[in-house]
Amino acid sequence: MTDTATSPAAGFGVRAQLTLSALTMTLLFGLLGLAWWVWRYRSGYRPSPRKHRILAALGIAGLLFIAVGTAGRLAAAFQPASACTPPGGTQAPARTARVDASLVAQQAATWPETGIGLLYSHAMDAKVCLSTAADYYVAIHTNHVAGASAVTLGDIVLSPGFNIGKAHLRRLIGHEAKHRAQWAVGTAVGGPFLFPVAYGIDNFFFPGDRNIFERQAGLHEGGYKHVGYGPVLGPPQLAVLGVLAVLIAVAIVGVRHRHRRALARDTE
Repeated sequence: MTDTATSPAAGFGVRAQLTLSALTMTLLFGLLGLAWWVWRYRSGYRPSPRKHRILAALGIAGLLFIAVGTAGRLAAAFQPASACTPPGGTQAPARTARVDASLVAQQAATWPETGIGLLYSHAMDAKVCLSTAADYYVAIHTNHVAGASAVTLGDIVLSPGFNIGKAHLRRLIGHEAKHRAQWAVGTAVGGPFLFPVAYGIDNFFFPGDRNIFERQAGLHEGGYKHVGYGPVLGPPQLAVLGVLAVLIAVAIVGVRHRHRRALARDTE
């Protein structure tokens, strides 16, 4: 009889499963996810059935998000948007090279996020156009998710409008293009959810001009006025820090309790 555990078909199935799991971790969590997968595989870590089901459910949800975003972006690729015509006048392209490797990499890395932004914009019946100055999409709607502010979602900028002068518009275009680069780097390092989470946490404690991502993109270009550097520690921030401290303390106590129970079983 042939041992199915060591048959070529079984070996191929194991390799396919490992490849699929590594690809899933990379798509969801970038290079950090791949590094975690390698560590888990080499250490022989195996989650409990309950944790395995939870991780599988989260993985499926994340892959569904990526699939929907990819489909939305792919649909836009076959339906080219018209060029934007802002009140300040059409801006000259900032890039002269026919093929910009950095731009192509940024657009590829933020492909799913851009698709989600496009689908959201179409659902809101926003006017979507293509900025020829920085080669990204712009969705204009007075009641979008960020209200009166412009927000970049991958390779698309959601904005209530650009009723500003031509010089200010040129600076703002460059500012939002830098946010696209931040999205791309965040996606490559930690997946499509890393940058919005990192930005949200930073903006909660360091709002507005204090935000490190806004500083990197240029405060003046983004229309910010410099106020300070330090964190804002109001009641909401202090409440979050208090809850976080409690959770850390509970986690430490839980780890110590499990460690003591394991030692007690070993000594029996």
